Amino acid sequence: MKENKLNFDRLKIFNLFQDKKYAKISKISKSILKTFAQDKEIYKIIIFSELNEKNFTKAKIVSEKLLDLINDAETNYIHGNVLKLQNKFKEAIIFYEKAIDYKKDYFEAYNNLATSQKNIGLKDKAFENYKHAINLKKNNLEAHYNLANLLYDEKRFDEARENYEKVIEIDNNFPQSYLLIGLIYSVQGNFEEAKNYFLKATQKDKFLTEAYVYYVNTRKIDKNDKIIKILEELISHRDLHPNYEQDISFALSKVYFDIENIDLGFKYLKNAKKLYLKKIDFSIEGEKKSFRKVKKFFSLNKFTKIDFKDNYKVYPIFILGMPRSGTSLLEQIISTHSEVFGAGELNTMPKIFYEANWNEKTNPEELFKFVRREYLSNIEKIQTSKRLLIDKMPFNFFSVGFILNSIPEAKIIHMSRNPMAVCWSNYKSNFFDNIGMDYAHKLESIAEYYIIYNEMMNFWREKYPMSLIEVDYDKFVLDYETNSKSVIAKIGLNWENQILKFYENNRAVETNSLLQVRSKVYQDSSQKWKKYEKHLKPIMDILKDNNIEF
Repeated sequence: MKENKLNFDRLKIFNLFQDKKYAKISKISKSILKTFAQDKEIYKIIIFSELNEKNFTKAKIVSEKLLDLINDAETNYIHGNVLKLQNKFKEAIIFYEKAIDYKKDYFEAYNNLATSQKNIGLKDKAFENYKHAINLKKNNLEAHYNLANLLYDEKRFDEARENYEKVIEIDNNFPQSYLLIGLIYSVQGNFEEAKNYFLKATQKDKFLTEAYVYYVNTRKIDKNDKIIKILEELISHRDLHPNYEQDISFALSKVYFDIENIDLGFKYLKNAKKLYLKKIDFSIEGEKKSFRKVKKFFSLNKFTKIDFKDNYKVYPIFILGMPRSGTSLLEQIISTHSEVFGAGELNTMPKIFYEANWNEKTNPEELFKFVRREYLSNIEKIQTSKRLLIDKMPFNFFSVGFILNSIPEAKIIHMSRNPMAVCWSNYKSNFFDNIGMDYAHKLESIAEYYIIYNEMMNFWREKYPMSLIEVDYDKFVLDYETNSKSVIAKIGLNWENQILKFYENNRAVETNSLLQVRSKVYQDSSQKWKKYEKHLKPIMDILKDNNIEF
């Protein structure tokens, strides 16, 4: 039907909207506005329809027209929402604040203001405004949920759990809250409670497939577990969404590896990886480029020791190496010491490494002072009374030279492990959507990444001999008491006997190793890859071609 032949009846427009005919409304929006140029409700319908159709520019134009027509609390709030959906958070904040100026009890505006502030790093203000939103409306599900997410991000797990529980009080059919409470219990080592909440999440929504992944990752599955039948039924669904199929396939792979059906485990693992690779655009060339950039900077420049005059309350112990090389175990052991806080994998140094504007022509002293200031001022914001803080981001192996020159007070522990054990563990782990882990979904790219890591570490050893504390995981676990004492001494700390019971340390652990670090050390884990040898030939061939022994 052509626009000029339409009879623009207001009720018809409302009916189109109620029937979710957003594309139709978008198509005839100009003509609708000509007819209803003063109608606020019609403007709102068109804005909502354009947003649903991802027509963000058109939505912004219409919301600006609405603001010109009526400048009140609601129209400023609507325009803020349009900007927020385009990730224009600074602009959105201006309009949410205007909405609140018009209407002091506008709890929805406080909630969205807080979310926009969170997204540009204004976390203190975000906390304040989520709490404003809750004070204005006690049963404010969205604000409680958003506040819980912010608390989770800040690793304030007990407070986060309280807010997720409040969400469930308000609406006990909110599956995501059950999932996230389960995650909190799992990072805190309470795996039985975690299991119960993961199961509750799937009972509320059987296609909340993340819950199945977390369920199988926090326990060894036996052949009688009811989860197996549930997963097998789900994977047989026709027209299963690729994201659901990916998660269910991964969960099934873990199940079958646990019950020793290796071929079936690989079938589902390969399917999960294949589905994920379709969604990403990864090339190992980017990692090779980073390696060349670092090598060039440290090869072409001469460095003099900088006499830093500043002092900080907290200094780092870096534990680095390939992911799945034992870094989480070592962090758990060292963080049991009374003077050490285990902060887990911090993105602070990689963020500086990738986002700072530097190349081989950059003045080294200025760069190192910048790295020092950015890194140390950031870790001082972490809530701890300890003087030493562990940063176990594995990818800091790219940044060893920056750390040594910028933070001479830091200790750097390099964790190494049998290359095949590392590569196999990278492939089988749940690294979907993990920043920096896109290489881990193809056997060949895992091996190629290992080559980059190995060359990078050889470069640092040659450039800065005797500057790293080297720990071989496979030797370490043979006598973890003696070797733990050696590492503690090299860090410059006195021995404390509670370190031997590191597995009782109840700090939060968020990595894929959260189950292993709650267990006692066992010695044969680096040989387990041999059970899967026939499936791992591409990795073995690349490592052999590069003279890497395993």
